[in-house]
Amino acid sequence: MTTAIRSGLRLACFGLAATALLAACSSGSDAGAPASGSAAPSGSAASAAASTVATTGTVVNSASPTSAAGLACAAYFALDLLNSDYASGNTEATEAQMKADFKRLLTDMVKQGRLAADDGTADNKIIKNATRMRDEVKSLKKKEALRDMPKATQTKFALQSLRVQRSCDRAGYPLPADNVSSRTSAGLATGG
Repeated sequence: MTTAIRSGLRLACFGLAATALLAACSSGSDAGAPASGSAAPSGSAASAAASTVATTGTVVNSASPTSAAGLACAAYFALDLLNSDYASGNTEATEAQMKADFKRLLTDMVKQGRLAADDGTADNKIIKNATRMRDEVKSLKKKEALRDMPKATQTKFALQSLRVQRSCDRAGYPLPADNVSSRTSAGLATGG
């Protein structure tokens, strides 16, 4: 892994670490950042994460993990895992692949978040903040990597991420234990 990629990972981690730190200071019961694993080659990461939520029993309400809110939160959790991998350098993906995976997961979050807000399974904050996060990643020029995101934008991204996580908490989808473990392994604050 090149020094540039490691530097980018560290910068992205800063944003998520700030999110986790803010979550630790919140009054919420389960704080953390977006989660995800490295993108699966087939099928959407949101579907995979929804499956994980369904099989691990981390959903605390009777809402379906395949509901719009469940899928929006699954995409968020997948993004969080991806970010932990990026931050720790525990990935073989190129910068371009990471950026594409971030964009794809954020697009899923926005699409499902909009449906969840419309059907009442999640609040409007999920769509509002997921849209801002997506737009910040999309604003990077074609040749710019995630690490090239300005520090102020990274800080905003982290705050918006925390807000999405809180929306997921309120919808009954707390941060999965795998995400907490992944953050810990990457040296990111878990917020717990």
